[in-house]
Amino acid sequence: MNAVKTIDVKGLEHAEREGLILPGVQELETNETARIVVEFNPVPLVYMLKAQGDFEISYEKEGPDEWILQVTRTSAGEEKKAQFRELLAKLKDNRLTKETTEKARKLLETVDATTLGLMEQELIREGVSHEEIRKSLCDIHLEVLRDSLVSKRQEVSAPHPVHTFMEEHVIIIDTLNDLGALIGRLKGVDSFKTMAEDREKLKDIAHHLVEAESHHQREEDVLFPELEKQDIVEPPQIMKLDHVEFRKRKQELYQLAHNSQDHDFAAFKARVIEIGEYLTKELESHIFKENNILYQIALQVFTAEQWQTIKKECDKLGYCCFTPEDQSQEEIMDLDLRPMPPFERHEKIFRMWDDLKSGETLRITNDHDPKPLRYQFEAEYTNLYQWEYEQEGPKDWVVKIKKI
Repeated sequence: MNAVKTIDVKGLEHAEREGLILPGVQELETNETARIVVEFNPVPLVYMLKAQGDFEISYEKEGPDEWILQVTRTSAGEEKKAQFRELLAKLKDNRLTKETTEKARKLLETVDATTLGLMEQELIREGVSHEEIRKSLCDIHLEVLRDSLVSKRQEVSAPHPVHTFMEEHVIIIDTLNDLGALIGRLKGVDSFKTMAEDREKLKDIAHHLVEAESHHQREEDVLFPELEKQDIVEPPQIMKLDHVEFRKRKQELYQLAHNSQDHDFAAFKARVIEIGEYLTKELESHIFKENNILYQIALQVFTAEQWQTIKKECDKLGYCCFTPEDQSQEEIMDLDLRPMPPFERHEKIFRMWDDLKSGETLRITNDHDPKPLRYQFEAEYTNLYQWEYEQEGPKDWVVKIKKI
């Protein structure tokens, strides 16, 4: 019979309850169960534990004066990791059949960006080289994951650094589309004269691609080091290897575009086509990985305070000539929860939240860190809210929750 322990927190203050429940649950061994006894429905706790993916949760009793929650640790988390390792190994060996692909899709429906990045990191630490991940595994892997990743992508609004990066990506993609169209036309001409206006167009495209170095610098000097502090090392290193290859080719394309008169047309044409085809394929793939993997990992691991620091450092480095300016004006509604009894707070929060329009913000003031509330928002409003701490204790917590 599985071991069961009881954690009775009726009548305790929030900090005392949290100090007993969370350590007690995290200490559970596989198949071990905890009975959590409280005097009101622990919905936020249920959402928080479900988000971790390692627990089975059921109600033993539901009110009116007492709720008892049964929490059992399962082996699902470790089993999922083992399945993921097996999948990555098959991808590495190019053993991806239709059957394996379908199994992969079903498995990866439950994998978020952080798990994905960390599992690839583990694979690298087990001996797979960065170059293997970057050149072969990532591409096959992304083909399997593309739809799943996009559906799970968390969006943020201006002036969040990730919003800025992604808006810059939109413009870079537009430039790559222009480059691809120009390359298509270039294949059909036989002299500088017949290139006509495309000679000037190529200069403009090359300028915008080189100008994107500010974008890469903010990633390499600000975002990537912060990820590495969280022990997320390999994914940023893979992206930096890409940057090295892009930088060489963009600079060469720029020189070709601005000094075309110094080159034989046939050699010029061949090299511009080669560079252009590389950039349109590889840089677009790179942007997809950053939008749907790297940035998503960052959104899951950084606190609001860390994002504020990242924003300040990005501001110091400066932006591209094409970086969109933030024009947003924030509409804020305030709600002070401190005078309210605990059982009324969540109902009031979600009633006010439902009344908000997109772009508006609910700012709550609370007498404890509302982490369980955040788990409930993540469960019910994934990709529809932005969470930011304005104050984190020691007496009061102030959180802005923006509807996006």
